Amino acid sequence: MTYLLYKLKFPNGIHIGANSSLELTSTTVSSDVFYSAFYAEYIRIFGENDRELFQLTENDEFKVSDLLPFKEKKTETFFYVPKPFVNDIERKQNNDENEQVVDRKKVKKLSYIPANRLNEYFEFLKTGKNFPEIDDDFGEKELHTKNKVSRIGEDTELYNVEVFRFNKDSGLYFIVQLPEKWQEKFENVLESLSLAGIGGKKSAGYGQFSITDDAMIFDGEYFDIIESEDDRFINESLYKESEKYLLMSSYLPQKDEIEKIKNKENGYQLIKRSGFVNSPKYSENPQKRKQVYMISSGAVLNFKPAGRLADLKLHGNHSIYRMGKPIAIGVTYGKDSEI
Repeated sequence: MTYLLYKLKFPNGIHIGANSSLELTSTTVSSDVFYSAFYAEYIRIFGENDRELFQLTENDEFKVSDLLPFKEKKTETFFYVPKPFVNDIERKQNNDENEQVVDRKKVKKLSYIPANRLNEYFEFLKTGKNFPEIDDDFGEKELHTKNKVSRIGEDTELYNVEVFRFNKDSGLYFIVQLPEKWQEKFENVLESLSLAGIGGKKSAGYGQFSITDDAMIFDGEYFDIIESEDDRFINESLYKESEKYLLMSSYLPQKDEIEKIKNKENGYQLIKRSGFVNSPKYSENPQKRKQVYMISSGAVLNFKPAGRLADLKLHGNHSIYRMGKPIAIGVTYGKDSEI
């Protein structure tokens, strides 16, 4: 089993619906949304009778992270991770007048942090001081007005679509865990998905992407820098046994994990997944799927979660799966940690 990191660039921007609104978009793509898009493309290519991807997922051999921001600067690429939800760090007094007090409101607005600076963030939570500036300018949101196709004799309706357009030096990366022998098949599907696109309004070209470089291989044996200290940090942390784990994916707990999550040491945020299934093979008319609450990436847990693959089928003709098995990295910020 190995981990691979891929960098994607979106020349036309991306629309990832937020709160079921076309006028709002997310900057990143959650792992469960990405998995669903990849699975649909896989089935389109290999047919519904091909169960290999499903079996790999069931056997914990296939997992994906969120699509998260990266930023290129000269010869380095900085890989950002979700800002951790931490609620068990004890704030300590620091009377050093030479240390610069940081605007906590400014830090609170951050959503992503360069991986190699996580320890600086944990130290900031302890002291409230000396947290350097974070460059989180990945692009900007644009509101595009579109014409709704109308029937003959009806007035044309206008509607707005919000799109996130990345800077030339920015894009999204993700990590995938898979068997080494499956890499070629995975990349074939990913290449096909790059043309189809991810997210909403793909017919307008949104969500199409290019794979910028060969995959970075994190095999647990070599921890050299590839493009920056960030990728080395991620590489090491993927294999790190730790008392705390930062989720890089959306997470749907198994029954026996729910009590563990309730421990006050754990920090997390819930996200609701609901909606309709628009597939003639599922039902003649759009049908609601089961509503489920997941734990978002950025959660910090005191155990390494397994998660599960959930079937959200209600009244349709086939299963509707939601991926909830996360990729997590080990982090350290306890009393005895050196930062």
